[in-house]
Amino acid sequence: MNRSGNKKGIEEKPVGPEANRRRVGMIVHDERGMASVEWHDAPTDEERPVLEILGNPKLAVQDEASYDPYSRHSASLPKLNPGNTTRTDLRKLSEWIKMKRELEERKLRGGGDDEG
Repeated sequence: MNRSGNKKGIEEKPVGPEANRRRVGMIVHDERGMASVEWHDAPTDEERPVLEILGNPKLAVQDEASYDPYSRHSASLPKLNPGNTTRTDLRKLSEWIKMKRELEERKLRGGGDDEG
């Protein structure tokens, strides 16, 4: 067992009104230097910082669905080049390689280019 009370170290999420309570996370290190988060209930009088966009008044936070990189949209995907779709006859390729090697050996032995 660990600090959270279960075997795997996964903190179970509460359901119901407890799920909306404010919590503060604090990073703690164990004796081996491994970091983990320890959660505590936030004080009721603690103020939350207000986040604002400063500067350009045209900038605003959009309240739309967030970008999902895992969703597939055909318009946004690049067109894939299927490449060469003709098959290579490996038997013919093997015969051609053997013929080239034989010609190279004949040239090395001084036999010339004549066949037969």
